[in-house]
Amino acid sequence: MERRDFFGFTAMIGGGMLLSACNQGDAATATTQTKPTGAVTLVYEMRVAGPTANTTVQTNITSLKTTMSGKTGYLGLSFKKMTGESTMVKNYPNNLKGVLNNGFVGNSKVPNFYSLFIRFDSYDNMITSGVQSWFTTNIVPSLFAYNAATSSYTTIALDYYEGVYVTVAAGNRTSIYTTQTDIVNFLKNQSDEITVPRVTVQNHVMIKNANLTDFNTKIQVLLTTAQQTYMPTTEPTGIGLAAIENTGLVADTTDTNYRKAVTTEILQNAFTDGDLRSYIMHGVWESVGDHENSHIDIRFQQASGPVGAYVVVGPVEPFYTTIAQDGVAPAV
Repeated sequence: MERRDFFGFTAMIGGGMLLSACNQGDAATATTQTKPTGAVTLVYEMRVAGPTANTTVQTNITSLKTTMSGKTGYLGLSFKKMTGESTMVKNYPNNLKGVLNNGFVGNSKVPNFYSLFIRFDSYDNMITSGVQSWFTTNIVPSLFAYNAATSSYTTIALDYYEGVYVTVAAGNRTSIYTTQTDIVNFLKNQSDEITVPRVTVQNHVMIKNANLTDFNTKIQVLLTTAQQTYMPTTEPTGIGLAAIENTGLVADTTDTNYRKAVTTEILQNAFTDGDLRSYIMHGVWESVGDHENSHIDIRFQQASGPVGAYVVVGPVEPFYTTIAQDGVAPAV
């Protein structure tokens, strides 16, 4: 099954995840396509069921940080747990903004959904590190369905996704980064620290690979807009005021305030999926409310329109909280 085939299935399982039933992921594709240059991010998306597996997976991710720390070219990792999903990315009415921000928290009907980002300065160093075989050995054995009625695991394997991505552009509240030197420094200093309450947003889309160059040009304009805009525009510190968080079923439609994104990053799959190419628009925000209100800003809408015209699959935009990471966060 190709990654795009999983979009319809995720609606049934309640995930909004861009998982693939092809466990080989991009590793198989790499033998037939040109390997990427520059820094890469190895991305895993998985669902983990039952208490024992969740504990085991989180413990093993902690050991992965130690294992990778001595590997050549390793830049850092972050492990994120899905908490909800954006409504504004789908242009739902403003009175529904943020209603799904905690849609996957404490929901016993669905497994826990996780994403793992592992950063390297090159594709070759990623391969040499052995991280892919580490995942197969230490994580895959925990990916089985759980029968809550009998408190036991089944023999049904849960699919996961593996993808290799390159960073097209990134930014923080200081600058926008497009050169490899700046991107590597950005990846070494992520603002994913677990000690600061923040929310990660991952907007997943796919485009026709033939439109890659045009899309990358327009998506950098959108990244710059998303990174530099805030409300109210007269706010003296230049980062905006915090949005009102939606804690009920109906949002405050009069609230338009939001703070700048902490960081933004455009991740492009290093390999094609047939005639398609997948992207992850990865952002760290101070709150869900800030992110949702940014989408109703006319400046963001004007910049996102040309980008959205290229999208043929998606968008799906889950929220995450970071539960494991390493590296030192940059000043923002």
